[in-house]
Amino acid sequence: MPIKDLLKSKDDPFRNAGPMDLSQWRRIPGLYRRWEFAQVVNDHDSISFELAGEAKDGTELWALYRFEPLKEL
Repeated sequence: MPIKDLLKSKDDPFRNAGPMDLSQWRRIPGLYRRWEFAQVVNDHDSISFELAGEAKDGTELWALYRFEPLKEL
């Protein structure tokens, strides 16, 4: 499902889904507008996002998290 459709949904698309070990999620620095997601996320990234506030003009700002599993040595 495209990100734009997930953002329109009232249900949390990540509830009970994805990796349970939260220590393997890394915050992508910054706050982003929805149309900026494609600039920081690669096609095969596992991401999560949360609403983090608004810009002065009322545009929603989002925090993005990328799943980065620990690599075995």
